[in-house]
Amino acid sequence: MVFTLSQGVFSYFKEIIEKYNLINTNNPMMNIDIFLLISFLFPYAIIGVILYFVAVRKNAFEERVAHYIPYHALERERKVYMEKVDKYKRYICIGLGIFLSVFIVLPFVLFFVTILKGGVNFSVSEQLTLLMIPLFLFLMIYYLLSYVVKRHAKAQHLLLEEMSKEDFAYLLKVQKDLLWLRKYFPFFILCKEKIYFFTFFTLREIEPKQIKKIRFWNSRRGNRTILIKSSRWFITSMTEIVYPYLRDIVRKYNPTVDIE
Repeated sequence: MVFTLSQGVFSYFKEIIEKYNLINTNNPMMNIDIFLLISFLFPYAIIGVILYFVAVRKNAFEERVAHYIPYHALERERKVYMEKVDKYKRYICIGLGIFLSVFIVLPFVLFFVTILKGGVNFSVSEQLTLLMIPLFLFLMIYYLLSYVVKRHAKAQHLLLEEMSKEDFAYLLKVQKDLLWLRKYFPFFILCKEKIYFFTFFTLREIEPKQIKKIRFWNSRRGNRTILIKSSRWFITSMTEIVYPYLRDIVRKYNPTVDIE
């Protein structure tokens, strides 16, 4: 659906450019189809691919999260924690909307106004079409980012309902070393002797006993990129302060794990 819509707008956008000679199509060095493909369709294609891997393709745990409906009331302390998760979720989604509006929609609108002031006259339908271009891009990116935030929050609710008192106490312990932006969106959660990793692209469920190797390298700003091998390799990242929690919990359940 997104691709079909992009094709339609692309064709219309091409007609407008050719009609008003916004690009010199007689110049052999400037092929209008290639230019439009790169400048317009390519960002949509990239976002579409990312949307597929993030929101469409799901592993077993992500399917559980997608179909999860809260059945039991959380106990008081967990309910308070979840309320703060929901609060953070709202703030992040509002912040994303403002950020994307400023850096995607506003620059395109200013560019559009500049063109109109330059003497190029568009019909009402053409103006609406051009204005829809940044709007569609805004909606796609906003949906992608807000989907990740909401998915993480929903997964936490599911795990809060299932985890033991010891697991919840461990979650609160790790939380103390999280930066304020990640205070209620942890890198991983321990629940029923399984570790659940929260990344941008996926939610991954791994049993510590099945982890064979852990490798890491330091990246910028105090972060570590973690490479984990269980049945297959899995990559994630977290801060240097949080990494020892992961290392220790894996060693607790699997003393023979190869960690360097």
